[in-house]
Amino acid sequence: MDMIKAYKGIAPGKVLSNELKRQGMSQRKLALETGEHYQTISAIIAGRRRIPLALCVKLDSILHFDEGFFAVIQTYYEVGKIKEDEMHAYGEIPSIRPVVFWDTDIDKLDWKSNKQFIIKRVSERGNESEISAVRRYYEGS
Repeated sequence: MDMIKAYKGIAPGKVLSNELKRQGMSQRKLALETGEHYQTISAIIAGRRRIPLALCVKLDSILHFDEGFFAVIQTYYEVGKIKEDEMHAYGEIPSIRPVVFWDTDIDKLDWKSNKQFIIKRVSERGNESEISAVRRYYEGS
């Protein structure tokens, strides 16, 4: 589980690439051992394709990982992408002075789920430009 935490959010193709280098295995050899096309392995490593579940199982076995490792890494990566896309649906996060959130790590704020808290805090402690920026950010949501 510690290894999964270390790789959480990292592109699965990057994890695969690093592991192949560590084990001294080529993409072509991996393609032969998994029964996948070389182009598929190459596209996964390049980040153009996700790792299908059936291939995750094969990779776990061939590369000597705990069962489900690559499936979990792939899932965490996809969840992160969805969250990132949702955050960007609102637009660029406004620039707010850290002093406004003096008791909170502003970089870890979830701007979607903490909407009411953010609006209240900026309204109470922010300057006019910060209040306007937050208002514009949340318009229409």
